[in-house]
Amino acid sequence: MKFYILQLVILIPLLLKAQEKEYNSAYVKTNKFTTGTLITPYADDEAVPLIIFIMDAGTVNRDGNDRMSKSDTFKKLSIKLAKKGIASFRYDKRLFTMDKFNIKEHEISFDDFIEDAKATIDYFKQNSKYTNIIVAGHGQGSLIGMVAAKDRADAFISLAGNGQSIDFVILDQLSRQAPGLDKSAAIAFADLRKYGKASSFDPALGSIFRYDLQPFMKSWMKYDPAEELSKLEIPILLIQGEKDIQVGLTEAEILQSKTPNAKQQIIPKMNHIFRAIEGGRMENHKSYNESWREIMPQFIDSITTFVTQLNVQD
Repeated sequence: MKFYILQLVILIPLLLKAQEKEYNSAYVKTNKFTTGTLITPYADDEAVPLIIFIMDAGTVNRDGNDRMSKSDTFKKLSIKLAKKGIASFRYDKRLFTMDKFNIKEHEISFDDFIEDAKATIDYFKQNSKYTNIIVAGHGQGSLIGMVAAKDRADAFISLAGNGQSIDFVILDQLSRQAPGLDKSAAIAFADLRKYGKASSFDPALGSIFRYDLQPFMKSWMKYDPAEELSKLEIPILLIQGEKDIQVGLTEAEILQSKTPNAKQQIIPKMNHIFRAIEGGRMENHKSYNESWREIMPQFIDSITTFVTQLNVQD
């Protein structure tokens, strides 16, 4: 019995070490503004596909968390994919290095995000160990990714991406959630397009039209996602959840209408952060801060199948 216990004591650390080596992790800097985490399959002697994940709007970090919530969505997803033989890189947007470089909010442009995404794609293209480089953008990151992917990436995945420009998306949301404010917002957006600034709007819209944010909004709203997506001549996968309370199914339909050859996957019960929601809005909101929830297997399978088939097509 003592010998058996001794064997277990020796074996447990070895088992733990083996579990830790299910994937490799490394910090990578792709330009002076952009640092992220590269996750690769543990047995990566052969070339593997690489997915570059671009995060949603706001101060969402590389793991998919912000100041108010912790879901660890992209951290979990990267590990799941590595175990299926797919490498991934996820990074913090330039927002996280603003203070370091003394960049003010009004100096940030949507085009800066696109340039950082392009630099990231170019960085990994120089490495021949990847069979394909796939860009996958979540929410706002979908638009960033589709613009950056043109003439650079081998494939593109839109994860809950909008089909309309951001001004029309906001107007649609306001018309449903705050009737009346949409009219004030429409005037402000029109002024922003015509004059480069908006000065007359309802104070309740300050989070959208405050002075320091207006340059960024102007640079963002000039892009039409459906039009940008139609410019891509690479395989495209559109994924949308039926329980997404941030991006509606109509946005996915708009994207699909402009790219009929794109593969589309509408996943029942899935919300914006790829979790299954059985109940209503309360459960949906709570899930954003419940990192213990597993990512839906159907979502992971959709990405894995799409990426794997790229190699077959090649």
